[in-house]
Amino acid sequence: MPERTSATENLSRVARTIGDRYRKELEASKKNHRDLSRDDFLWHYLLQSFATMGGANGSKGLIENPNNYSKVAYEVLRSLASSKRIARIEQVLRTAQVRWPSRKAVFISTCLDHIEALGGLLAAKKALLGLVGRDEKIAFLDAFPGIGPKYARNIMMDVYHKDFRESIALDSRIKAISKVLGLRFATYGAEEQFFLKAAHNANLEGWELDRLIWGHLDEFLESLSSKATAQRIGG
Repeated sequence: MPERTSATENLSRVARTIGDRYRKELEASKKNHRDLSRDDFLWHYLLQSFATMGGANGSKGLIENPNNYSKVAYEVLRSLASSKRIARIEQVLRTAQVRWPSRKAVFISTCLDHIEALGGLLAAKKALLGLVGRDEKIAFLDAFPGIGPKYARNIMMDVYHKDFRESIALDSRIKAISKVLGLRFATYGAEEQFFLKAAHNANLEGWELDRLIWGHLDEFLESLSSKATAQRIGG
């Protein structure tokens, strides 16, 4: 499709410029790879997923607030009966101003039960990291209540895992780029492949394009909108 080829070229040009501008930031984010060594790696990133789901500001109140974070530590919650655990989580989420606290409290509590069924934090982490390739890891994480395919990718992308460096976690930001480019996709995979192609044309990893869009959406939208306007005028 000519229009999709043009959209790929436009996105690639913008991504290359923004990537050059924020190269140091990208390299710094890759250092999160060290978090894979944390015993509580899986729990920490599940909490981060729920904190940011529906709004990134939730991370400030939960993940970046030591007092709130300590109240939902795995070992603290593990010692509570299910009903008390859910009540505790919901209270902390409300204090942290995380969106949809009631629903997420149930998800988080059920995720803990799922980890326990896998043998605990270390056993669950070992099972996840022992899986071969991206698809098996996505399936493993997608089985956690409330996570879904987007966050199943995002958890491993947050730590710059080698199996996820050519991945795009489709969210509202990615959808906004597709919309301004005038594109619609029938499947998750088709949209991901479009963005991966644009990334490669810009000499970027898929992970790098994903993180650039996450952090600098307004710059992408402004540049892409300007190009689309210029093309219409030129046409």
